[in-house]
Amino acid sequence: MSQPSLKTAYTTLLTRQRLTPNPSQLALVTRLNTLQTDLYNHHLSTSNSISRYNSQPPLKGLYIYGSVGTGKSRLADLFASTLPSCITHRRIHFHEFMMDIHSRLHTARSSPTFSGDPLLQIGRDVRSESQVLCFDEFQVTDIADALILKRLFGAIWESGGVMVSTSNRPPEDLYEKGLNRELFLPFVGDLRRYCEVWEVEGREDYRM
Repeated sequence: MSQPSLKTAYTTLLTRQRLTPNPSQLALVTRLNTLQTDLYNHHLSTSNSISRYNSQPPLKGLYIYGSVGTGKSRLADLFASTLPSCITHRRIHFHEFMMDIHSRLHTARSSPTFSGDPLLQIGRDVRSESQVLCFDEFQVTDIADALILKRLFGAIWESGGVMVSTSNRPPEDLYEKGLNRELFLPFVGDLRRYCEVWEVEGREDYRM
């Protein structure tokens, strides 16, 4: 595999004047490029018949936040589109992802063999389908979502899943003033444990 081409893709956008040079963006591109390399090396390591039996430390994802129009979604798109082909990934709007999760929950609970909490298996299934989850607009406004995120993502992260997500707000502001928010807050701690929190700064609106 050649070196991941995220930086090349970003430079191309700059050359075509689709983006304006921004130090905050460039730093994030460098970090995302490093994550791509780490994912590929981790894939090689776990594919080895000997090293797969050794415990591999989990890779940290990124939670990218900033005001609207700072280019964070475009950089996440570039990250997903330039991932090595051996890295399974899913690029999806977070609301759409949660609709899929609730559909899986309904199916599981409708099964005649249903028992217990199906979220652990659903989380493992999501991880088996995609090593990397790339979310756009991570936000929590529904108590039905808020109350299941810790168990769902706990299963995903503990199975080796990696999340790269964009949001308009920092983790501590998610589900702000939501009903029973104290039950949601442990998820914020897990998010910070499994993801590096990265703020993108800038005043120019990059939406086109």
